[in-house]
Order: sequence, then structure tokens, then C-alpha cells
Amino acid sequence: MAARFSFVFAIGIALVPLNVGNSQAADNENADIPVAYALLLDGKDAIYGQLICRFHVRCQLIDNQDTHVQLSVTIDSNQYLAGEVNVQCGDLDCSFLTWKTSTRLEGVSDREKVREFDLYAGENDSVAMDLVQRTRTKIGRILLLVESR
Repeated sequence: MAARFSFVFAIGIALVPLNVGNSQAADNENADIPVAYALLLDGKDAIYGQLICRFHVRCQLIDNQDTHVQLSVTIDSNQYLAGEVNVQCGDLDCSFLTWKTSTRLEGVSDREKVREFDLYAGENDSVAMDLVQRTRTKIGRILLLVESR
């Protein structure tokens, strides 16, 4: 009987830290998160900086009124580094490999704090995609560093 009681007691003690961790993770989801960024477009000066963003809120990293270059990120989770990245290159039509101006931000934040996205010339806003492979010209890169907490 004493062995059974100690087993139940050990399981109860083991579960206490797990519950504390889960409530801490929920608190972190409501906290601010630092995001460092760099936008490197061929033939243009690099644009870089750091902002404090909030979870589930679109964070406008770059909004240049002169060149019409825009970069924003929405972070949905820090634990899995989930979210979305949007870009507008102003006079240049640019897109990610998918021909879209937005892409998913995915990865495990403990392993991949830095995310890198290549930018290509041209964009396709239509829903239909041609079933042919086209050669894409790489015109730049986006680097994001999301600090995990």
C-alpha cells in the first residue's frame, strides 16, 4: 500500500512542473517579442532594424512612403515560430518562391531563430497557377531574427 501511495505521489509531483510550464507558455504568448529584420534588394541600400511586436497583431517592420517598400510580420506562436510574412517591393514587382507576396513563417524557435526568405522578380495574384516551371530571377532576400522567450 505504501508503494502504491509513493507511486501516486511521484506522479503528482512530476505533473506539477508541467502545469507551471504550460501557464508560463500561455503568459509568453501575450508578451511582446523582439524582431530584428533586414531587407536586401539588389541594387538598393539594405534596410534593417529591430522592433518590438505583439503576438497575433500585424507588425509593420518597414513602411517607406518614398519607395513604397513594405515589410510586415504576424507572429502567431513563439514556441513553434508560426506566423506570416508580407512584402511589397515598391516599383519592383517581387514575390516569394510561390509567386505570392506573403508566405508562412514556420519553424521551431529553439532550433531556428533566424529565418531567411529569397525574393524573386514578378508576382502572380491570380488563384490559378500554370503547370510549367519558370525560371525565376532572384532579386533579394529577407532575414528575420525572432527572439524566443
